[in-house]
Amino acid sequence: MSEKTELNITLSSDTARLFAEYEAFTHVSPEVYVQQLIEKTMPTLEAMVGALRDADGDEEAVMELFGKKMAESMLKQQQAMAS
Repeated sequence: MSEKTELNITLSSDTARLFAEYEAFTHVSPEVYVQQLIEKTMPTLEAMVGALRDADGDEEAVMELFGKKMAESMLKQQQAMAS
C-alpha cells in the first residue's frame, strides 16, 4: 500500500458555492469529487510526466512522446477491460 500525502487547495467563493450546490444534489462531497477526478485523469498525468522525463529537456519532443504514452495507456486500459 502506498503512503498518502495530504493536499490542501483553496477554492474561490464561486467554486465553493458550485461544489456546495453539487453536493446538495448528489450527496458527493468536494473531496470525493476531486479524488475521483484525480483517479480518472491519472493516466494523463502519468503520460505527461513520462514524456517530460523521456524528452530530457527537448520541448519539441514532449508532445510527440505524450501522444505515444497516451496511446499506450489507452491500449492497456482496453486490454484490461477485455480481460
